[in-house]
Amino acid sequence: MSALLEVENPMVLGRIEYPSPPYEPVVTFEMHDDFGSFIACGDVYFEIGDAFIHIDNISDYLAAGYRDDSTYNMSDSEVIAYVEEHYGFAHTKK
Repeated sequence: MSALLEVENPMVLGRIEYPSPPYEPVVTFEMHDDFGSFIACGDVYFEIGDAFIHIDNISDYLAAGYRDDSTYNMSDSEVIAYVEEHYGFAHTKK
């Protein structure tokens, strides 16, 4: 059963309904890489130093920052293995 709270604030119309305990709060936030690309749930991104780079931008990042253009013709799984071996860590956003 949920608890109801009557509100007497003219800016709030209706009632605020709170879930009954126990409940787990959900914290969500938007995540963008250093190029400004949105990283959605299930997307692969890389952590290289203090940079977060979406898998769609990793080839451009490596070419610009490390003069390494070898990932342009690789599949996603090859890129993940290559970057983890040479530069940083791959993560999947949950």
